Amino acid sequence: MPIAPGLTPHGLRHTHKTLMREVGTPPKLMDERMGHEDGSVQSRYDHITPRMRQALMTALTGMWEEALDARRTMSLGSPVAALDALLKGR
Repeated sequence: MPIAPGLTPHGLRHTHKTLMREVGTPPKLMDERMGHEDGSVQSRYDHITPRMRQALMTALTGMWEEALDARRTMSLGSPVAALDALLKGR
């Protein structure tokens, strides 16, 4: 069932992967977050470090906060309780 016309949970996975690529996330970390297993030889010699995970979370959090700020410029509140609480907390 679409979240909005043309938007499905699977479509959000595409957006998430695109955002991870935008911030330079290593492919192996993207695979892990997406729940994919990559059996390629290259993948066997690649490892994810805590610093990589932290850099990804920092970048995604920054994008999330920018999106909230942009939404807040449209309206200070929302009829959606969870979004309203986030907007009021900014």
